[in-house]
Amino acid sequence: MINMRYKKLTGMHTGHSYVVVEPASEIDSPMRWMLHCESVADEKLIVSEDELSDPKSWQPLD
Repeated sequence: MINMRYKKLTGMHTGHSYVVVEPASEIDSPMRWMLHCESVADEKLIVSEDELSDPKSWQPLD
């Protein structure tokens, strides 16, 4: 999962691309991940694995 890239397709940050950098927590289930925006240095999202697998919200780039 780490270093995978995704493009946000809906919501406030539509069109931004993000890279998965680390787990947000080691104990969350489903796993939650910290994503960093590739174009806005200080923009971060915490997203669950279930959310990332939603094809209406995220597009894998790799």
